[in-house]
Amino acid sequence: MLFGRLVPLLFASPHGTLLKSYTLSSSSCTSIATKFNHCRAISSSRGLSSTIQDTSETAEDITTPRKIINDVKALYRDLSQGCYIHEYSDHPTIQFKYTSPVEERSNFKEVLNQIPPTDGKLIFDTIASNYGSNKPVLLYLPGLDGVGISGTSQFDDLSNAFEFWRMSVDQVHDRSSFTDLTTAVSNFIQDIAMKQKRKVILVGESFGGLLAPSVALRVQARAASRSIENPIQGLVMINPATSFDQTQWSTLAPILASLRHIEQEEQQGPTPMFPTPYSVLGGIALSLVVPDSTQFRNIFDIFTNTKVSTAEELQDVIRAMRDGFGLLADNLPAEVIEHRVGRWLPVGCEVVNSRLDQIDVPALVIAGEDDNMLPTKNEGARLVKAMKNCTSMFVKGSGHFVLDDRFNLTEAIIDAPFDPFQQKKETTYDPIMDWKLPSDEELQEAIENRVKPLRILTSPKFFSTGVDGKRVSGLGKVPNNVDGPLLFVANHQLLGLDLGMIIAELLEQREIAARGLAHPIIFQGPSGNGFGGPGPTGPSRRITKRNRDGVVDPPMGDFQTFGAVMVTPRNYYRLMQTGQTALLFPGGVREVFHGKGEAYELFWPEKVDFVRVASKFNATIVPISAVGAADSVNILADAPDILNLPFGLGERALNNTQNVIAARYDQDNADELFQPPLVVPKLTPARHYFTFGKPFDTTELDHSNKEACAKLYKDVKAELRRGLDDLLVAREKDPFNNFFQRIATEQILKKQAPTFPVEELNK
Repeated sequence: MLFGRLVPLLFASPHGTLLKSYTLSSSSCTSIATKFNHCRAISSSRGLSSTIQDTSETAEDITTPRKIINDVKALYRDLSQGCYIHEYSDHPTIQFKYTSPVEERSNFKEVLNQIPPTDGKLIFDTIASNYGSNKPVLLYLPGLDGVGISGTSQFDDLSNAFEFWRMSVDQVHDRSSFTDLTTAVSNFIQDIAMKQKRKVILVGESFGGLLAPSVALRVQARAASRSIENPIQGLVMINPATSFDQTQWSTLAPILASLRHIEQEEQQGPTPMFPTPYSVLGGIALSLVVPDSTQFRNIFDIFTNTKVSTAEELQDVIRAMRDGFGLLADNLPAEVIEHRVGRWLPVGCEVVNSRLDQIDVPALVIAGEDDNMLPTKNEGARLVKAMKNCTSMFVKGSGHFVLDDRFNLTEAIIDAPFDPFQQKKETTYDPIMDWKLPSDEELQEAIENRVKPLRILTSPKFFSTGVDGKRVSGLGKVPNNVDGPLLFVANHQLLGLDLGMIIAELLEQREIAARGLAHPIIFQGPSGNGFGGPGPTGPSRRITKRNRDGVVDPPMGDFQTFGAVMVTPRNYYRLMQTGQTALLFPGGVREVFHGKGEAYELFWPEKVDFVRVASKFNATIVPISAVGAADSVNILADAPDILNLPFGLGERALNNTQNVIAARYDQDNADELFQPPLVVPKLTPARHYFTFGKPFDTTELDHSNKEACAKLYKDVKAELRRGLDDLLVAREKDPFNNFFQRIATEQILKKQAPTFPVEELNK
């Protein structure tokens, strides 16, 4: 029963060939969207209202398998009819079918009936003027099945966005060669694009992804010989069979096809009771390589929920199983498979692979990383190197049937490097004004994976201070930036590992997005992470792109995702100017890489510039005192020790630190010792404490008054110092200062362990 459903599914993936024919069909276009959790048959030809058969009901209904089989059969019938069919007399088994936009199908037949079916140019002009005047032509080339059943869920969107044509090859009678297919498609592009001076996007799936570059080479040569512009704007190759010569299918497929001889001897009567050996073994083979794990699981769920309680229901299951396997023999007979695997794929690989570097058309490769039919993941990487202008899009969790309802082909093409609608503009990202708060999903992912582990180990406690200087538990006294910009000024704890806890607490408790002013090295890695960068924010991306230059549009690291900008006078000025919230560490590198015996010392510069800028824009300044990191590690060697190491190690460390861009604009690289100390974590990390000090209002402060600004600078520093000293004393009264006691308590109570009374901070 399971394989009876798998055969049509698999069928949705062994992809096919391209057809061409130019005849007007009286039937209208049909577009079917097939999904694994439910099968839909949407008929939208002649303006008929769409009919949807939803079989997503729980499998108590024994008719579900039968509905699935019937829907797939209907899908093949509808795809064989098409909308408007264009064909050539010299290739009668190859057709090109136009699909009108969804909302315009009701009057499509009416429009075409007014045009003589023999006037191809007039038909092209009419379709373009009525349905695609401002749209590029998109031509879809199917896989080995010849009709493209695997792409049907994408056809409606494609027809709305483009003037959408698809090739179709007769599934029973066609015996075209690979050269015939290339010629047929090239001729069609010549008629619809070269003669009409239009652009075409060529999309090929599986075998179609092998045929497409062959066509691109042929059309490219024709255009060059006539000194005209190449009409192909872009090439899209979906799980392309350019890697067929790296598989064993050339051996396995003929063996499966040979089973037809057994079938011819054993078959008796018009409707055999059991499926043929070719149908069964072919269906099983495809079921093992086409679906990815998600698709297989969805199919399995459908059939494991099917209940059989009567003899009639069991008989229906057997018949459905027979019919399901029969879909393979009906729509891709053994002799056709033998011809296409033997005559199309090997020839295509030989023709195309040696000439990939000659293709001038920009290409997009869409590769399912879990493709078990072809080595597509490796092929995507190879094509990037082999072709002049190729970008590969790797789709995580998808197999050979990548065009399911989890993937939007239209969006991928619109966003492709060849920019079909010429809508991309060179825009410069402004980190100050263009940054957006990360989504709830990104925030929760970062907290769960990077902040929560630190919270478990350090059990951080937060306190805040009112304007009267009195401390309270929590962040209730922290002002917001409703009435003006907000500046947090903090001591930089050893290695800066507590930054995530500060940012997350402000977002969760007060919805305050504090934008860190970070060292330039943070922004120097391939993902903008650099030193201390914990990695890209959010769930791992399902789709990644690569070209010859590496990752395309790499995800930002946590620092940028959560608003960090490079610490420059201009960036700080603009944050205050635009009323945002900034987080500044005046002690910088000297503080974050402090040495032995320097825990919780402040190494602030003499300049008071941050106060002057804050007062210019009436910002509120809040000092943050943080304690705990320095007590969680042992410093084996600090920066001076490392620079004095023998055997050239110290000299190498010095050269490295001198090559790091200094954070302060008025400081040379050599003046800033960017050398982390050599540390080892202690067996038990210390508990962390944070006190947000008394807020300082700069509304009445004249930013041009240097003396007044210097005084406020000292006051802010003194308040931060007071917070550090008070925390260092008060934490000795914490009943859960012991790591093991604290961890055990929190695991049992499933909540954070309490700490010292807040009154200890108000003495």
